[in-house]
Amino acid sequence: MEVRAALASERDEVLDLLSRWYGDRAFFERYNHNDPKFRDALCIVARDGGALVSTVQIFDRTINLAGGAVAMGGIGSVFTREDYRHKRVASALMRLAVQTLEREGFVVSLLFAERLTFYNQFGWREVGRKFGVLGDAAALKAARDIEIDVFDIARDLAEVAEIHRAYTGRFNVAVIRDESDWRANYSFAGNQPMHPGEGSEEYFILARGAESIQAYARAIRLYGLTMVMEYGYRTAREDALFALLRHLAESAQGKPSSSRLVGDHRRAARLRAGSGATAPTGAIVTHTAHDRQLEQRLAAAGAPVTHHSDNNYMWRIISPEKLAERFNTTPAAASARAFEIFADDASLFWTADRF
Repeated sequence: MEVRAALASERDEVLDLLSRWYGDRAFFERYNHNDPKFRDALCIVARDGGALVSTVQIFDRTINLAGGAVAMGGIGSVFTREDYRHKRVASALMRLAVQTLEREGFVVSLLFAERLTFYNQFGWREVGRKFGVLGDAAALKAARDIEIDVFDIARDLAEVAEIHRAYTGRFNVAVIRDESDWRANYSFAGNQPMHPGEGSEEYFILARGAESIQAYARAIRLYGLTMVMEYGYRTAREDALFALLRHLAESAQGKPSSSRLVGDHRRAARLRAGSGATAPTGAIVTHTAHDRQLEQRLAAAGAPVTHHSDNNYMWRIISPEKLAERFNTTPAAASARAFEIFADDASLFWTADRF
């Protein structure tokens, strides 16, 4: 059996293999075709008997860590053909993935997993984080001088990216995006594999004030809930974000919006629960723990936040030496400091940046 980096000529075979996972080849294809940082050297495969039987991909990202840009390698698209499972094939790929992360100059690595002990043996450690749950966002008291529009990438990207830099750029572990990253992210962030009875197409909306965009939010319906994958707002304009959140909750409930709408909002229907749904239709799941002031304002506006813990969030230090240079300390102390940051509620990794 060969375990190595994929060849350019094998890209279609890799996608064919991954299509066995969710039955959704297009989902994985979006990443490979639209991510400007995709390269074959970061796609690890196992070939046996003339067929690809297992794969893992490293996603090249840059994150903010203590005010500086740090290279992060995300581990994703980990899949082994069923008849090759429990034969140490995936373990061989993970060992090569670690060597590749080291060779390619990554400093830290992130993955999302349910098989925690499997990844523990290769050096990844789970870190607790919190999702914010708004039980009834439709009750929010929100700005009345706002109209809600849909995002148009040609018209709105520069302004939304500016809000993202100013808001998200304040937080540790947030992904740093240039224009090409933004365009790639827009092509695949809202395209989770579809679950029975629901779609996952992204609904990207803007709160417009008199002269400019005041806030934005990106939502999908995921596992029966409205998930706000990312948002941003201008300084002191939480009320504009509240208008977006209220509208999303109203859309999920099939209610008319309390705000003035412009643009084509047909994607709002994607947020509605199908028949037999058990989750509250007006509930919104998002990231709020990093922004204590926002949580306080949400409570005052009628939608207090509760927290849901998630421990499927795993980090690994790839280069303690580079971290030591970044923190001006020893490798051991730098690694410990990095894990403190990863576990800090004030750190932020948007669902929109998952891989």
